Amino acid sequence: MIKYTFALFCTIFALTAVGQTVIYYEDGSVYTVQPNEKVYVEVASKLYTKKSYKNGNEFFAHKKPNEKVDYEEQLYEGMKEGSPEWCEAYAPYLYANGYTFEDQIYIRYCTEDGDGG
Repeated sequence: MIKYTFALFCTIFALTAVGQTVIYYEDGSVYTVQPNEKVYVEVASKLYTKKSYKNGNEFFAHKKPNEKVDYEEQLYEGMKEGSPEWCEAYAPYLYANGYTFEDQIYIRYCTEDGDGG
């Protein structure tokens, strides 16, 4: 009887253990899905949700893909921008954010093209 109770306990415990869902984007960024959160990340096609009403009408709404990402502290944060330490720690064009102010500072102060290095 004890082994059946233990097996039941293990089964219930296994069902309650839940893993986290993590989305890895192509640009290297990451997003951790929160419990009971529903996200849509596909960009090649459109997703619609359907809401049915009691009178027989149905309403379709376009869902936009998730654009949230987890914040990651960068190695260069807290350093003086343009300093030699900052230039060494900063990786320009690392993410798909386009051309950022930090990229401009890097080119100006850390490269020979910008006369900074």
